[in-house]
Amino acid sequence: MANAIPTTHNGIPLLPRPQGADDPLRWPKSIKLAALFASAMTNFTANFAASGLSVAQTIIEAQFNKTANEFNTLMTLNFLLLGIGNLFWVPFAVKFGKRASLITSTTLLLAVLLWSANATTFNQLLAARCISGFASAAGESIVPGVVSDIFFLHERAGKMSFFTILIAGASAVGPLVASFIVQYSPGTWVDYMWVCVALAAFNVVLLIFALPESNYHREKPEAADNGVETQDIEIREPKSQAGSTDAEKVDSVEVQEDENPIVVHKPWSSIWPTFITLNKSQGSFLHACLRQLTHALYPDVLFAIFVYGSSLASQIILIFAFPSLLLAPPYLFQPTGVGLMQVAAIIGLLIATFLGGYLVDVMTQRIVVRHRGEVFPEQRLLTIIPGCLVAPVGCILAAFACGQKMHWAVIAVAFGMVSFGTVYTPNIAATFVVEGHPDHAEEALVAINVFKNLVAFLFLYTAVDWIQSQGWIQVYMIMFMLVSLSMLAAIPLYLFRKPLRSYRSKIDKLL
Repeated sequence: MANAIPTTHNGIPLLPRPQGADDPLRWPKSIKLAALFASAMTNFTANFAASGLSVAQTIIEAQFNKTANEFNTLMTLNFLLLGIGNLFWVPFAVKFGKRASLITSTTLLLAVLLWSANATTFNQLLAARCISGFASAAGESIVPGVVSDIFFLHERAGKMSFFTILIAGASAVGPLVASFIVQYSPGTWVDYMWVCVALAAFNVVLLIFALPESNYHREKPEAADNGVETQDIEIREPKSQAGSTDAEKVDSVEVQEDENPIVVHKPWSSIWPTFITLNKSQGSFLHACLRQLTHALYPDVLFAIFVYGSSLASQIILIFAFPSLLLAPPYLFQPTGVGLMQVAAIIGLLIATFLGGYLVDVMTQRIVVRHRGEVFPEQRLLTIIPGCLVAPVGCILAAFACGQKMHWAVIAVAFGMVSFGTVYTPNIAATFVVEGHPDHAEEALVAINVFKNLVAFLFLYTAVDWIQSQGWIQVYMIMFMLVSLSMLAAIPLYLFRKPLRSYRSKIDKLL
């Protein structure tokens, strides 16, 4: 008989409680980190390919004889399909497995990028961009679900920050790399698309060899409730109907009886043969697709939509508007100069990753101690405070730096501060939602991604005309207001958490 599974490690409570030998929470660290890297890279690849063409605006307009607004359509429709695609890929992942969903979607992205690299007309390129947005959607909601499957609560903010920085960082690295290729390579933007093809091919291979299936039905302890305050309780190792433990029942894995009895050995070779893991307990695929949108009725999901949409729009508007701003007088930048502005964004993202990841996990652990062991999702909201002013101040600085044509270095500082905001608070908001909906994390994230991408699309679709007609100051003072309000919305969520949980329970019963 195997020993009882520990409920703490180095004095930290292990939540959720690890259970059977096939529980992904008990995978070796090497498998977990490989799965995180392989899955999160799908988001980097998608955003790298999506954002890089922004620096080739003048070349594409001249090549296909198109206007700035038509080029803007080429860039923004990708965001619209990025949101809609979540409605398909997450039910697919629930029914057939996260591994099958990510491999299929990334293979589709590879095929569409090949089409983009060989596009001979603007309409072909536009169609390819739309389908690539649909294919790219899988990672946005599924990867946070993978994080929730394989990491304990006290580890998630740090791991989610890695996922978030790959999404936001790709939007900066893509234009940076593309600027040099567009300026110095004879194939300009086409050569950049071939780089994206190579990256997508690498990603497919990585997923096949490094991403195990992480779907796992975890039995809830009686004392725990979804998102309700709880204290440490003793959980005994679950047994099968025959009275034997899962560790004795599963032949493909062995429990390591050494320094860490939580860890279960999982050979790498066990990953490769598996593709589809069919879940027969799920109902209609169409019903599952539509049910995801109902999560937008939850206050915490609405909060995350607001945070993501406002922070993403404030950064992407700058990225899309940089070519028209910096290529023209008084700056007269070359494409490489426009791309190098992304260095400021990368610096902001790296700082936000540390503060919004590792530091937030440390702060959350101390908050739990101060609450005498009580753990509830709203504790994450307190960690917004240290970085809450950076993005709003960045919006004010961007408004006047761009509006008054200040030195490019001032614009770069503003861009870095705004980019900080695309990782710090959204990462906390996403972790908050995942912990509040442990059994439906992917579905809750679908609602977030659909609506935040819709919000971003609406802002971006009108960005060029909006800035030209109203000016930078008005546009970014509005963004300052929206970003600030999104953070202030965390206050009622924390103060009124108990009545809001009751409201959420009523919605759960209705759905």
